[in-house]
Amino acid sequence: MGGEICDQEHRGHDLMGYQKAVATVLNFAKRLKRPSESVALELAVGRVLAEEVQLDRDEPPVPRSAMDGFAARSEDGAALRKILGTVFAGTSKIPQLGPQEAVAVMTGGTVPPGADVVIPIEHCVVDGDSVRFENTPVAGRHVRLAGEMGAQGRVLLEPGVVLADADLAAIAGCGFSEVNVFPQPQAIVISTGDEVVDWNSRPTSHQVRDSNRLGSALQLKRAGAHILRHLHVPDEEKALSHAVREALQDVDLIVTIGGVSMGERDFMPTVFKELAVEELFHGVSIQPGKPVWVGRNRDTWVLGLPGNPISSFVTLEAFGLPLVRKLGGVQRPDTARAPESGIAGGPARSKKRERFLPADLSLDVNGQTVVTPRPEHGSGDWTSLAGATALLHLPPKTQLETGQPAQFLRLNSAL
Repeated sequence: MGGEICDQEHRGHDLMGYQKAVATVLNFAKRLKRPSESVALELAVGRVLAEEVQLDRDEPPVPRSAMDGFAARSEDGAALRKILGTVFAGTSKIPQLGPQEAVAVMTGGTVPPGADVVIPIEHCVVDGDSVRFENTPVAGRHVRLAGEMGAQGRVLLEPGVVLADADLAAIAGCGFSEVNVFPQPQAIVISTGDEVVDWNSRPTSHQVRDSNRLGSALQLKRAGAHILRHLHVPDEEKALSHAVREALQDVDLIVTIGGVSMGERDFMPTVFKELAVEELFHGVSIQPGKPVWVGRNRDTWVLGLPGNPISSFVTLEAFGLPLVRKLGGVQRPDTARAPESGIAGGPARSKKRERFLPADLSLDVNGQTVVTPRPEHGSGDWTSLAGATALLHLPPKTQLETGQPAQFLRLNSAL
């Protein structure tokens, strides 16, 4: 079926559109079949929830004060009352309130039985063991009713949520010390190219450091994958075939970098075909990243990224991150790459293909998000990614001017 999609899209040298390519990936990808695992809450940030989380009791379990003040009966009006004592947060012995009586209560303390209002301390006049109020009390003010936040059994979180710190704090509030999460997709990253040397090496004038390999591994990790290993293989067909063949036995996702275009030493499409990796598409109508290759062999996905740094980064953000999230059990993986709206902070243009440009996000005086494209130096300019907080997304044949509405993909945890 994947071959049919590819044949239809490439007949007459047509390229698949960006949105259709993303939809194709998400349509074919399924959540991993491996069982969930239990992890400590402290280690679960970024993992995908595999169970329903419910309140284990009413919250709050008893009426509580929302202010420091005095609990009283509203029906007694503002008249002088006798102070019975003080209730702090955590106090377990709570007095019963009668007519013309009041109890000092601190924020979070239990509101005594018989009381239906808390008067803030700044509106109270204390005289020895008595208190009167400046205003007539109104029933219900500053009282958090039992079960107001939720009744026992209320569902707080459903499976498929990418767990953030606030989620885990809420789970801890339900009495959990561990939580069940879906397994992480296991990934291998393979960079190619005879010109490539290790990133901690000093390259000669005809060499480049292998920063793509590190960057791609970290992108995948950010999306929720576990990187089993990453390695470099020279532009030799047999060596590349051996590396991919070995990886197909171990992992859920193989990401290769370079060798997917039409050059004399672009061996990857041939290697994939020889190893029975089913091609879903080869080539997408985007700039940069047009030669991207996507396919699968049984339960293992293969992404062949172009070798230029911006191209590999863009294609992994566009196709790899939603794929990792879908494999990892995220409920709505498409939202990982949903474009956001802002206004352009500078001009940019596209020709026949959709275009993605590294950009910076800021806020203007009206609180609108401004997305400003960085200076262009081609898809090989890895320096333009340093500090970038977005990818400006241009539809085909667009001339964007400063101040016009613009769409962007947010990177990392940008504002």
